[in-house]
Amino acid sequence: MRVRLIVNPTATGVRGPVLDAVVAQLERVCELEVAETEAPGHAVELARGVASGAVVGLGGDGTANEVANGVGPGVVMGVVPAGASSVFARHLGFPRDTVGAGGMMAEAIRVESTKLVGLGVADDRRFTFAAGLGLDAEATAAVDRLRWERDTHDRPGDLKVLQAALHILREEGFALHERMTIRTARGSVHRASYVAVANQHPYTFFGRVPVQVAPRADFEHGLDVVFARELRRRDLWRLPVYALLWPRHARHGSRRVGYLHDLDDFWVACDVPTAIQIDGEYLGEMDRIHFRYERDAVRVFVPPA
Repeated sequence: MRVRLIVNPTATGVRGPVLDAVVAQLERVCELEVAETEAPGHAVELARGVASGAVVGLGGDGTANEVANGVGPGVVMGVVPAGASSVFARHLGFPRDTVGAGGMMAEAIRVESTKLVGLGVADDRRFTFAAGLGLDAEATAAVDRLRWERDTHDRPGDLKVLQAALHILREEGFALHERMTIRTARGSVHRASYVAVANQHPYTFFGRVPVQVAPRADFEHGLDVVFARELRRRDLWRLPVYALLWPRHARHGSRRVGYLHDLDDFWVACDVPTAIQIDGEYLGEMDRIHFRYERDAVRVFVPPA
């Protein structure tokens, strides 16, 4: 099988010896071509240039997202985790250790261990595991600014994301005010201060701890949507408790936090331009977004049973 390995050289875990080890593992089982990205968006172009065989991304969730947006029909997609979180690769069953995951990817290629997965789409942009409007996107934007101020462009750790979110809450007087309207194809309408859209569980990871925002989400069903209504200072405890300890909102929703399961089509309209993140990458501010579920969107390599 011909495989193009798309490498993000700025990813947290991509270092010379690690890259050499992954390349050596893959070369034993396939006809390998290595291509390095040069700028944001380049992985989309590199993946789009593959007409047959497979394309494997070596990087973080941003690289995986770009590969998912570039991979063509009939081409198998793979992900070797080398980012700070690498959520999508972990969803597929690969470990965080890049060299170990490279060995598992080589075996998956050798025996052609694959499966079809569904993906979310925000307007025309695919996402592999999650999208968010509001608080987490604003925190992601703040962390991205820190990242590009660093000489190495390494992504700051999860504590920086938490610190950014707390700073935003402090500026808002430790309250979240309704500023978005969700309209589903089923006809329901919901007001929200914060919206999280999940294609899989967990929504993300806080280090090794899974964030249980949408525990009913999986690749075989449509998108799950979790939204906070108006939250005052006395209500904010619900966000960390529901996400990390006690996801009671996922059963029936609650007065403060709503849960929508298995949606194929819905829209979010914002009262004012609102920050959006997709797969942990800040994309700017938007005032209206159409979300849909793309069933069996891509065939991916998974570790052999």
